[in-house]
Amino acid sequence: MLRGKIAVITGGGGGFGQALCVWLAREGVEVNFSARRTEDIQKTCSIITAEGGIAKGYICDLTRSESLSQFSSQLLTSGKPIDILILNAAQWLSGSLEEQPDTEIISTISSGLTGSILLTQALLPGLRRSDSADIVSIISTCGIPNFTNSIAHPVFFASKHGLSGFTTKLSQQLSEENIRVTGVYPPDFELTGLDTFVDNQSRMGERLMNGRSVWETIRFVLAQPRSCHISNIYFQGPTREDATGLICSVH
Repeated sequence: MLRGKIAVITGGGGGFGQALCVWLAREGVEVNFSARRTEDIQKTCSIITAEGGIAKGYICDLTRSESLSQFSSQLLTSGKPIDILILNAAQWLSGSLEEQPDTEIISTISSGLTGSILLTQALLPGLRRSDSADIVSIISTCGIPNFTNSIAHPVFFASKHGLSGFTTKLSQQLSEENIRVTGVYPPDFELTGLDTFVDNQSRMGERLMNGRSVWETIRFVLAQPRSCHISNIYFQGPTREDATGLICSVH
């Protein structure tokens, strides 16, 4: 279902973003991704090309409008469609309000919210070239109303709530153009490598969810026919602060 599609992923130089790039490439997707450092681009591309996949990385700092403009221009120059856009990049920030300087607060909002909005706006022409475009926003439980069980900084919460609102309204507007928009709200999760993760021993709530589960859910969303639009994915599960029950629900 995904083979032959063209994807753009932000924050693909490491962590979950890198894993997304690799997993998409294994599905036969042509991967384009952003990262802030050349060495991170080389690492992600090396993994994918070693497995026979197609990947190209671009230097982009989501907090700088000129960097965003250059990234989007490079992607659109080819004239190819953009079938999948995954808004993954975000700056993590923890602590209380007075513990962080103004620069960190501004950077957290710029990278996790403003940058994602501006990039999506800039890439709309490419998304409109596709017959079946999908936008996926990786939001987090910190974007769910009344959720507070996290060490995240209040500004990180504000950034994720803003991205949630943007995603919700964009979903409604772009549905008229056959572009699906999905918000994904994972709790804290762990990455245990790029291969299939199998855990038949843990009970619900005994450990953090694995990032592979988040990917499998995203793949399920992307593989659905156009008659099926899953607008939001909520994962209720343990955080690093409070390991309780783990239930995955789709709405």
